[in-house]
Amino acid sequence: MNKKKLNAIRIILIILTLSVMAIIFALSADTADESDAKSDAISDSIVYQILSNFDLTDEQIETLVRRCVVIVRKTAHFLEYAALGFLLASVFVSFGLKTKQNIPLSFIIGALYAVSDEIHQYFVPGRSCQISDMILDSAGVITGILFIFAGIYIFKKIHTKKTP
Repeated sequence: MNKKKLNAIRIILIILTLSVMAIIFALSADTADESDAKSDAISDSIVYQILSNFDLTDEQIETLVRRCVVIVRKTAHFLEYAALGFLLASVFVSFGLKTKQNIPLSFIIGALYAVSDEIHQYFVPGRSCQISDMILDSAGVITGILFIFAGIYIFKKIHTKKTP
């Protein structure tokens, strides 16, 4: 790959990484009421889409929505940090950092960002700092990192089979 293309890819990856970090920060800056409203809207949509054909009472639906909110929140935590881990590792791959250095460095940066995010939430009205979310976020980071390296491994295996 020529140097111009590689630099363009690096810039795009860095911008995407910083964008994901900014989105995480912005979502964490939402007050509890704002955050609840977003989670509730998503949960309502999911529950009503799935259960619209079932004969359930309003009370049963509301119970399911409340349960779904927890799943939506935790899934969002995990996925946003999986995206961050994927992008961090991708940036370092683009600079030629070897796997043995890339994985720990990407994980440390992602996990530290998760910690800083939870500390940030502590100062937002109605929000809290939860160790369980730090752990979930860090699990997302390592999943994203492993996903990129699994993809690279599979690509190399396929590519080596095609070339004699």
